[in-house]
Amino acid sequence: MEKPWVLVLGAGYWQIPLINTVKRLGYRALATDRDTDAPGKFHADRFEPVDITDPERTIELSRDVGVIGAVSDQTDLSVPTLARVCQALNLPGPTPEIAFNTTNKAQMRELVKSAGLKMNPKFRVCGNVDVAVKAIVKDHPNAPGGVGFPCVVKPTDSQASRGVQKILHMKELKHACEDAFRFSREGRILVEEFLPGTEVTVEGCRYAGETHLLAISRKRHTPPPHIIAMNLDFPAPLPDKTIKEIENAYFDLVDALGIVAGSIHGELIVTNNGIYLVEMANRGGGSGTSSHCIPAYSGVDLLEANVRYAVGDERPVNRTLNRAGVLRFMLFGVGTVESIEGINEAKAIPGVVACDLYIKPGDILQPPVMDTQRHGYIITVADSLPDAQEIADRVERTIKVSFS
Repeated sequence: MEKPWVLVLGAGYWQIPLINTVKRLGYRALATDRDTDAPGKFHADRFEPVDITDPERTIELSRDVGVIGAVSDQTDLSVPTLARVCQALNLPGPTPEIAFNTTNKAQMRELVKSAGLKMNPKFRVCGNVDVAVKAIVKDHPNAPGGVGFPCVVKPTDSQASRGVQKILHMKELKHACEDAFRFSREGRILVEEFLPGTEVTVEGCRYAGETHLLAISRKRHTPPPHIIAMNLDFPAPLPDKTIKEIENAYFDLVDALGIVAGSIHGELIVTNNGIYLVEMANRGGGSGTSSHCIPAYSGVDLLEANVRYAVGDERPVNRTLNRAGVLRFMLFGVGTVESIEGINEAKAIPGVVACDLYIKPGDILQPPVMDTQRHGYIITVADSLPDAQEIADRVERTIKVSFS
């Protein structure tokens, strides 16, 4: 008897662990991606060059192959298509409504407001630059007195910091809005009040009717204008009272957005005036958070839980670990890469869960403007956060990149 097929939406670098999990659990992996050279292509049992944002072609392919489940992870782009496939083939998964609620930042803001949660900054949804300019100063129910400066401009439906900028002055606004519109598929952007504070991520899941919060990290970024994540510390080094407030906010937001199953990744800002939502997604955290960090820190295999749910074998989730760790990203400078040394030695350092570079000799490196332009990553695990940070420091000292 042939093994059944499971659809994996996306075959990029970070979808490889999901493809391998599908195969480990005894299924054949059908991977799709518009990139005909996507690295996951070589791990899947079958690959088709179908764009993960094309639901019609994906549904047709899934019917032809006879998939018994559909999964995706670590990317928002595939979630609406995943929902359409699950609806069309009557498979377990998010509904189109839930997909919209958890991928469209404007919709998130409206749902938070409707639920009576005080977690929105001042914000305006803008369809053109003129409206965005007026949003800064003009009174609005979502922005009494105007959004003001500093503010953050972002597409309503993008990810990985694409088109996201912090703006200090009116003269910067037009260019930032044009950049944000460039990354918005629906042609809308958000202009939001900038909230000084500590950004945290919340990583969890909901299975068998139970919502779990598995990890909270402190997130740090590059300086403005571009807001690029560079370091996540697990667990977030914050007071117990603040951690409890974050936990409460997480559970309230899961309910407000209507998430009923699957992995959950959220980003929040902790301020002196409360906790505010950045975004919340019905998928695992990116750049190895769901595939590497959460299993190492909590003992919960989110990818296995995801696949089992997708094929109708939903099971309760149980934490077995409570460890610390770091997800750190690397930048080495600008110019033409001449040589790279020490990567294999770095991977062998005790406590390194995963480590890799996205660059190679001959690449011309420019100043990054979004998350996807970082040069590499480090994931470490230890019994304490200081120990995990020291392991990451050692990795950075070991890897040497020279420029011509």
